Amino acid sequence: MKKLFFVLIFLFTHIILANANSNVFFIDMEKILSNSKPGSSLLKQLNEINNENLKSFLKQENMLKEKEKKIISQKNIISSKNFETSISELRIEINKYNSDKKKKFDELQKLKIDSTDKFIKMINPILIKYAEKNSIDLILRKKDLIIGKSEFDITDKLLLEINENIQVFKIN
Repeated sequence: MKKLFFVLIFLFTHIILANANSNVFFIDMEKILSNSKPGSSLLKQLNEINNENLKSFLKQENMLKEKEKKIISQKNIISSKNFETSISELRIEINKYNSDKKKKFDELQKLKIDSTDKFIKMINPILIKYAEKNSIDLILRKKDLIIGKSEFDITDKLLLEINENIQVFKIN
């Protein structure tokens, strides 16, 4: 029984020591997305789309507020039936505005997710090539780590590789 115990300890020790020699590094995907040329291009395009949507909705919102003021100012002038009709039409327009706004927001969120996935798929061959070239066994995301030595962070090196290989990212 003691021999079996020592053999098991010996085997586990060798397995642990063998695994300790593996090359495991991590990258900060947020930094790569925001600081790489294609990543910053992606974020800029998404920001422009968002700003266009905001301008459009602000314009519609101001138009609806003006319409509301006009209806309220005519309250004593027009009949109550016409006033109620105007109010219900305004409510319908407001509901349509809200649903359009939600739809545009959802479309933008889907575009962000799809574009980010496309970006990751685009840089994946660069990560694989870098890992093979530098004998790296495993690359982890920084956000999935609890703690790690900064010497195992290869984000800056990969940023250079990504910027060399990909200049611009186009959203479809």
